[in-house]
Amino acid sequence: MRLKIYIACLVSSLSFLPLQKLNSCGFYETETDYRAMMFRVLLPGLKCLQPFTYTQWSTYYSFNDSGLTTDPDENDRYRNCAEWLAACKNKPTISDIYKIQYSTDASLFLKAFDENALNEVFGNNSFVKYLTESGNKDLLNYMLYAKKAERSEIGSSSRFEEWDQMHYYGNRDLDQVNQSNVKRTLLNEAQSALNKATSKFLKQRYAFQVCRLSYQMNRYADVIQTYDKYFGKVDKNNLMSVWAVFFRAMSTPSTDPDHYRYFIQAFNNSDEKKFRCVQLFDNNYNKKELTPKELSVAITMQALRNPGRALDQIKEAYVLDSKNEYIPFLVLREINKLEDWLITPLFYGKYSINNSDPFHCAYYDAWYESYKKEHPQYAEEGEKELQEENLVTDMQYMDELKSLFKSILSTATGEAKDFYAISLAHISLLQENTADANKYLAMVSDKAEPTTLLQKQLETIWLATKTQDINSNKFKDIFLQNITDLDRLSMPEYNNGQMLYTLTLSLANEYLKKGDRVYGNLMRLKSDSYRMRNNEIRAYYEWYGYIRQGDTYTTIEYFDKNATIADMDILIELLEKSRKTPFEEYLCNQSLSSVNAYKELKGTMAFRNNDLQLAYNTFSSMPQDYWQGKNFSFGDCLNEDPFVPKGLKANKYRKFDYKFNKADFIKELISLQEQANKDKAKSADYYNKLGDAYFNTSYWGNSWMMTRYSWSINDEYYSKIDCLPEWMRNYMTADIARDYYEKALTNAVNDEQKAYATVMLRYIHYLCYHFRLATSDKQLAVKYENSLKNYLNTQTYKTYRSNCIEPFIVNNSKKD
Repeated sequence: MRLKIYIACLVSSLSFLPLQKLNSCGFYETETDYRAMMFRVLLPGLKCLQPFTYTQWSTYYSFNDSGLTTDPDENDRYRNCAEWLAACKNKPTISDIYKIQYSTDASLFLKAFDENALNEVFGNNSFVKYLTESGNKDLLNYMLYAKKAERSEIGSSSRFEEWDQMHYYGNRDLDQVNQSNVKRTLLNEAQSALNKATSKFLKQRYAFQVCRLSYQMNRYADVIQTYDKYFGKVDKNNLMSVWAVFFRAMSTPSTDPDHYRYFIQAFNNSDEKKFRCVQLFDNNYNKKELTPKELSVAITMQALRNPGRALDQIKEAYVLDSKNEYIPFLVLREINKLEDWLITPLFYGKYSINNSDPFHCAYYDAWYESYKKEHPQYAEEGEKELQEENLVTDMQYMDELKSLFKSILSTATGEAKDFYAISLAHISLLQENTADANKYLAMVSDKAEPTTLLQKQLETIWLATKTQDINSNKFKDIFLQNITDLDRLSMPEYNNGQMLYTLTLSLANEYLKKGDRVYGNLMRLKSDSYRMRNNEIRAYYEWYGYIRQGDTYTTIEYFDKNATIADMDILIELLEKSRKTPFEEYLCNQSLSSVNAYKELKGTMAFRNNDLQLAYNTFSSMPQDYWQGKNFSFGDCLNEDPFVPKGLKANKYRKFDYKFNKADFIKELISLQEQANKDKAKSADYYNKLGDAYFNTSYWGNSWMMTRYSWSINDEYYSKIDCLPEWMRNYMTADIARDYYEKALTNAVNDEQKAYATVMLRYIHYLCYHFRLATSDKQLAVKYENSLKNYLNTQTYKTYRSNCIEPFIVNNSKKD
């Protein structure tokens, strides 16, 4: 299969922003958490298919993290409770039956019975009261048996009879021999009770238990015999016959057409068993041996695990049975695939016009560069060619899908008509065909199913993004009128957080393309907040410190990467505005940092630009203890003397108790510059001290957080620095520090001053050479090392030769 790479500017209003995928030990975000998804119409009865939600990296989508199972509405469980209610002559309540069946620990129930304390332990439960009444012993005995069977399966570690993952038959707390003995005892007990049972209700429940246990013990003939005798065929209104047919299917050889037919029947009639049925259903069936309706479902089951194009399967399933209730879910999957193929790459696309990683262009990976030379199709030219090919084929595929949906729409009625109309509206917007989108949106009934109406609101916003001036009051009114319901909804199975994330990211990009970085970045932060509705993602960010007390980098990150000082002035004014417009309230109604965080960034930008007076004025307007607490982790990372270069003292002599104040630091820099200009006799000392300060505010120093908000050893991989902004080049190479040390060398009046400047220049060029391997750095490092021979008797040379910087300043020319 050829690698799918996509053109970043595919759809003008969907040129999404790049985002980094996070990986770690334990939980990490998967592509499911960050991929584009805006279409999520869930017709009634199709929640049970959610394990088959499209993903690009796995066959099935796990909902365990969201607390959902293969039967999120627990339809099978409530069907079971309803059958029990009928057997109990409608005397207990459904909720009490459910509590005993599914919310009561098996060991607790059995212990209460053994101690003759069922009514004492569960005294207020109407189901227990009924079971313990005279004449209901047979029903109680079955419940006791079922609890013993439950305990043998799972011990106390998980839920009984779930099929969201590969099922483990047996109690993990028992060894294999004991497990086999327990199963055998339970099977014998079930067979004995089956032979004695007089009611159809109990006969079928014991028969189900015999089928299940016989299958687990590899006694497949017994499964077939028991099923055929007590059930004969599937009765969709009898849950035991539906559950038992699942074991009948697994026990039937695949050469027998009934093997596939029984799986289809179990899939059709049990929400709890759907996932496992699809897992076990292979493609070796004979089409001629199935009825058209059965074949339609068989093709559906195949399509549910197809990560690629499934249009042909959808067509065939629809032609065989136009009333196939699962077709809309296949349509949903196909639309989600197109969103993923056409939009998600724009989050990360190498050629994205909005790639906001300022280090991106400087990254150098020697292995990857070598690989591209050996595989030219993955070089930039080859990638672009693949992009163009995939773009054409994907757009053609979308046309084919649209044609099919239009054909189905022409004969659809009721909620199906609304579903295909909203599907066509969404496809049309993917195609940038706003006229068609408008037409199909108008076809959606005001009385449509709830998620269809919510989808219509999302499409209305998306359409307005493409057709209205996004700065106009008209657009903002449309946005606010429709976003409210979408924002308020909280349904894990609907996944509105992912939808709102994608939608607002699209809108953020529109503002950024117009040069409005304030609205654009605030909207991007808003989109991130929608992703945080996933509890595990939020827990991950909290665990790793991305969400913490005080001001945090996550709230200023986008401004740090693309904003200007003028943008920061607009943002600060907006945040301090007392009477905001409704749209401004929407943008600001999120977990932003205090206004001081944005002043801090403005001051840092001014420092990067070497506008020290603006930096001082900005930092002075903030609380002067701002850098000594939890804000941005300043207290942990900005806590050393900025005028003592990192590396001139061994680590054991370093102190981390310095009370850093950015305003005071900038004030000192301004003073040093003024003194250097006035007092020529001491200017070398002032220049050396300025060099120390700027060295420490570079990547290599102890006060790097004056310039940037993060530091990593991996930054050294970003060695192609010519493409970087000037301040970042200075940061990585300590250029400003070098300038001051060179001035000190030029203006020095004694050897101590010269020796100190030479030591630091040798040190910096040594570091830079090992960072970017530039010949000029190597030559200068050797030059300054040789110059040190002139200062062998200075106190400076003796001091630094005896500490940890010594290997960097002498006797390294051979290593270089």
